[in-house]
Amino acid sequence: MKTTTLGRAGLGSSEISTVALGTWTFAGDAIWGESREQQCIRVVHAALDHGINLFDTAPNYGNGRSEEILGKALADRPEALVASKCKVEEQSPGELRKMVTDTLRRLQRDTIDLMQIHWPAHSPQQTRRALEIFSTMQQEGLIRTIGVCNFGVYDIKEENDFPIVSNQIPYNLLWRVIENEIAEESRKNGIITIAYTALQQGLLSGKYKQLSEFPSGRKRTRHFSPSWPGVRHSEPGMEAQTQAALEQLLAIGKSQGKSLLELALAFVGSKPFIDTMLIGARTEEQLTSSIQAAETTLSADVLQALEDATEELKKATGGNPDMYQSNSRVRYTGSDNTPRR
Repeated sequence: MKTTTLGRAGLGSSEISTVALGTWTFAGDAIWGESREQQCIRVVHAALDHGINLFDTAPNYGNGRSEEILGKALADRPEALVASKCKVEEQSPGELRKMVTDTLRRLQRDTIDLMQIHWPAHSPQQTRRALEIFSTMQQEGLIRTIGVCNFGVYDIKEENDFPIVSNQIPYNLLWRVIENEIAEESRKNGIITIAYTALQQGLLSGKYKQLSEFPSGRKRTRHFSPSWPGVRHSEPGMEAQTQAALEQLLAIGKSQGKSLLELALAFVGSKPFIDTMLIGARTEEQLTSSIQAAETTLSADVLQALEDATEELKKATGGNPDMYQSNSRVRYTGSDNTPRR
């Protein structure tokens, strides 16, 4: 499996696999449904066998369950790299430190290889305070490298004096917003981009041909109407554009003899601004299929057809990189060239 470098000048760097395993599905929550611990562990071991060496988790995935399972799975695999993340909004320095040490305990590790801010705080001062705590813990050896998630261009610019090595951000055929400015700003500042929700939480897996078939517990993004439970935005939703894009993508796959899974993951992997993509899997078979799909090569004509099929949906997002909220937590450039939330 191909690798990319995680690190910046003056920091120790590691080679990380260009496909990483996300473990939100280990949570066993209402969004993803039941998960069995031993099956999750088998998936982790299969990922290692395939050459994946980066595993992403978070304490709020099942109230620590994902971290605990991952810790058990990697107990005898010190060569594996672990990324976790925590939400920093309204957290005191003591609370932030406790979140990190609790994560270390659940993971059964002495050091977190990549500790990430899950979302920028509403106040830039709170975000900076969290980065200061992480930097102190890095000096203490509890954190190896510091990353962020869901940072917009203004978040990146303001915090670039910290040794941030990565920005984890949503990117897939149905959510291409980072093409507007975030990907370029990250690269310009020496920050690698980790793509999450590469399959739009399973909507691009090929299992669903209609939005009506998609589990209601995952209809929480701005793609969907606010009438669905768990939705936090105040917009009409983009169901018509999303359905139209899905149908066109399925048609392209049929014409090319490719599954939607192959198209979706190969598309993300084709982008030079994506350094690593997270994939999730419930079984070893799903994992193998996703890895093979991510290694698929598509022609320039097919890649262009995929972009054309999803362009109207991209426009419908209005440039807001926050996939969940109208009042964006990710600061981006508005049409008037000023910071927007």
